[in-house]
Amino acid sequence: MGVYTRQQLLDDGVSEGAIVYRTGVGTLTRLLPSIYCTGEPTFRDRCVAATLWQPHAVLSHRTAAWWWNLLDHEPEQVEITVPRSSRPRGPKWLRAYRRSLDESSFAHGLPVVTIEQSVIDVAVSLTRPALEKFFDSALSRAVSWRAVAIQCEKSAGMAGITEVRRQLRLGCPRTLSEPERLVARALTFAGYFLEINAEVGPYYADLLDRRARVIVEIDGREFHSAPEVFTNDRVRQNGLTLDGWLVLRYSAAMVMTDLDYVSRQIIETVRRRRKALT
Repeated sequence: MGVYTRQQLLDDGVSEGAIVYRTGVGTLTRLLPSIYCTGEPTFRDRCVAATLWQPHAVLSHRTAAWWWNLLDHEPEQVEITVPRSSRPRGPKWLRAYRRSLDESSFAHGLPVVTIEQSVIDVAVSLTRPALEKFFDSALSRAVSWRAVAIQCEKSAGMAGITEVRRQLRLGCPRTLSEPERLVARALTFAGYFLEINAEVGPYYADLLDRRARVIVEIDGREFHSAPEVFTNDRVRQNGLTLDGWLVLRYSAAMVMTDLDYVSRQIIETVRRRRKALT
């Protein structure tokens, strides 16, 4: 099983006639000009085929993001970046971008753009809600905010840079659930930059505003499912309240069904307490 160039097959003793015959009966699949695969091609096989077909190509955009483990779903297309002088015309499953690349790397043994460049590339191919989720996840687990910002400076003028800078400014990494992320994003978009997963005394808060002494907690469906969890939460909340913190609690279901109400109430509360505590 594998991907081979025509020359590799010939070097292994497979004649031109045998290549034609095997392609005809289906034991070889022609993926690209002079590039063949044994068996049903996988996504990785197509990626390998693309880089064998265009030796100066690197995997990029969503394909590179996939190999950097930044995407949850395998892309439908293989995307590559080739030198500006190239004019490749491949099948529908392959898309080529032409530009100059100063840096590249390897992921899982495949030539790819750097992880920072893959983040920038993805900005031109996702809807804004999907891109926000992608950025928050990437900056939480795999990519340095500063490294992406530096790459933006190196790639000034490239498509997607404006949106990437916006995401760096409004991103909310380190949230532990989708409802938390949505609330953090809504507050940040409104100009309220609450700390995420912030330490407060011996505890951690989902979202926190130190100036207003407001803590926001987003409770999932499993919350309070065990008696000891319920008791520990009461001890925690009483301790925070006695220390001057106002704790606002919302269920995940409430966030998902009425995000505007939740974010508006948090903003009004934070604004009022900031003024009162000044």
